[in-house]
Amino acid sequence: MKIEIFTEGSRTTADTESVDQMKDYFKGSFLPVKDLANEISQAGDVTIHILSNEHGYILDSDDPSEVKSPEDSRSKAEFKQSLIESSATAEIIVILLTTPTFKETVVSQWGDLVSNAFQDSIWCIGASNGALSSVDTDNLESRVHSVLTYQRVGVAPIDTETKQKLVDVVMAEE
Repeated sequence: MKIEIFTEGSRTTADTESVDQMKDYFKGSFLPVKDLANEISQAGDVTIHILSNEHGYILDSDDPSEVKSPEDSRSKAEFKQSLIESSATAEIIVILLTTPTFKETVVSQWGDLVSNAFQDSIWCIGASNGALSSVDTDNLESRVHSVLTYQRVGVAPIDTETKQKLVDVVMAEE
């Protein structure tokens, strides 16, 4: 199963010399995303797409010592393109973003995401109520297997309840 997670890095980080992959570099608010990825990884291949203020668009498996500044790395436009491509091919799509990033990368291409959505896919979307109300999740629900939403409050990208529901749905599909 192809599992794609789209999220943002955190301000709290490890020393680049002490970790081998970007998924271990980010701490703080990124940890629930990493925990989720670890839990659902037994169901398939997980890729975490990370948008970072300091490093641009990076992947969880990127080597921290080789990551450059945003100007020299993959761009936000490439993050958006990866989201579109993944919507058509991934069995599981998880989008956990802050309001400004959600509006810029998801809302702006919602129609394409919905029309590309893999029919049997499972979607989990975590964003603020204002951001979520900017998209028609009912339209997505009519096209895919299931859609879970989390109305983000504060810095937590996903809450325990939504995370458990997602893990349960994913493991039932395995």
